[in-house]
Amino acid sequence: MRALALLAAAALALSAAAQEKPPAPRKKPAAKQVAHKKPSAQQVRKFDELEKKREPKKPERQREPK
Repeated sequence: MRALALLAAAALALSAAAQEKPPAPRKKPAAKQVAHKKPSAQQVRKFDELEKKREPKKPERQREPK
């Protein structure tokens, strides 16, 4: 009778241990988003040059009367 009780207890203990899940691995935190950096002085100069070149080539279109 003892053997049967020990066998039943062991079976229940093993089945309970098999059902336990290992702890989930921790997820790495998401990479921190970096805002846009300020443009360098060279980038600002280049942009200004392009804007100046663009202005004269853009004639204003006049509306035609209907």
